[in-house]
Amino acid sequence: MPPRPRGFTLIELVTVLLIVALVGAIALPRLAEAMARHRLGASAEALLDTLERARTAAVRRNHATRTCASANGHTCQDWVDWTRGWIAYDEERHTVFDRVDALDAALSAHRGHRLAVRFDEDGTTADNQRITLCVRGRAATAVSIVVPKSGVARRERAKDDDATACALAGTRR
Repeated sequence: MPPRPRGFTLIELVTVLLIVALVGAIALPRLAEAMARHRLGASAEALLDTLERARTAAVRRNHATRTCASANGHTCQDWVDWTRGWIAYDEERHTVFDRVDALDAALSAHRGHRLAVRFDEDGTTADNQRITLCVRGRAATAVSIVVPKSGVARRERAKDDDATACALAGTRR
């Protein structure tokens, strides 16, 4: 009996490549969504960490600190778009002690009317504040970082109007 040929035929190879391409085309959008959601979670945690550091610094140093949007990482900026990054700033020493660079382009933020979160010497804030982060154009992914007057920041599901504003802010970018 003659030896059996080894390897694949061209038809078998093309069939396998078509199946791989089809599975990839189906999975790729979901993978991108999953990655964006992961980055959203990481960004929300980074914001919570910065707010906690700012609150702790205000209490420990016995003077006010501020967390605000900043594109250059050195000064507070007069916009509400926190996707460009943020800093924690010591108001008495005029120094930055924490900085987060720009967020992933797939993310959006909605801040409302206040430009910064200011912690007094006792770790409290003057009023309740909320920063909402989401995947651009997707209100269902929105998560809010809430800073009540007590100053202890927490993560919670975004209110519908904040989620919608966040999703719309991302589409104008």
